[in-house]
Amino acid sequence: MPNQYHNFNNQNLESHILFYGEQACQPDEYFEGNNLRKNDVLYYIMSGKGTFTSSGHHSVKLKEGDLFYIPRSQTCYFQADHDEPWQYFWIGLAGPGTNQMIKASNLPNKNFLRQIQNTKFFTTLHKIYGILNKKTSLLNNIQITSLTYQLFYHLVNEFPDHPPVRKTPKVDQYQIAIDYLNKNYTDPTCNIVELCNRLGVSRSFLYALFRKNTKISPQKYLMQLRMEAAKKELQNTTHNLKQIAHTVGYGDEFTFSKAFKRYSGVSPNVFRGN
Repeated sequence: MPNQYHNFNNQNLESHILFYGEQACQPDEYFEGNNLRKNDVLYYIMSGKGTFTSSGHHSVKLKEGDLFYIPRSQTCYFQADHDEPWQYFWIGLAGPGTNQMIKASNLPNKNFLRQIQNTKFFTTLHKIYGILNKKTSLLNNIQITSLTYQLFYHLVNEFPDHPPVRKTPKVDQYQIAIDYLNKNYTDPTCNIVELCNRLGVSRSFLYALFRKNTKISPQKYLMQLRMEAAKKELQNTTHNLKQIAHTVGYGDEFTFSKAFKRYSGVSPNVFRGN
């Protein structure tokens, strides 16, 4: 049921849900504005992909299985991909304690979560959306109210603000680190702090792990991934520097150009001209 918007009226019960809907976007279709209402909105990407930006955060590319979050009173921008425009559903949340419960998770740290399909949080979110699209009844409203509290529980439990330290063998930690950087270097939020949090290790431990296995630091490894990908873009495409910067994980072309010159000894334009 694409392209729909509904207010949720649940006058007989305390409810955290104000509205919900679904949108199948056209290529490059975008939304830009301020979420000035006193609510928080969750968007789950059902198919396709696009780009999401919120106040104080880098632009990120998201796809089917990801979720993004628009906090109350925050500026946001999101745009469907040109070739694979996304379809998503959303649920607007409000009520006592809603914002505090969301802040107890790590969702507000970046305002998105990747690949949540196999989590109890998503299972509950999907159940809620399914019931919202059914005929209104007292039993359905009771179920929605109950599931909404379960949703907050699973969000905080599965995505805590401070994830617990994981006991993982060193050889596995190194492989996890390499896989994470190889898969996520195009994301501007991919960085060494995030990697340490995922592994549950200190920065010094991670650097020692990389020196032992690669003879270079994790930061330099990430830089190499981005710069070598940038070289291929410069040699094989006509993309401008802003496009290339975003493709290889930089938020703007100025920062990218400085990093490229530091890495290669020449500017991106000079490299492309050779």
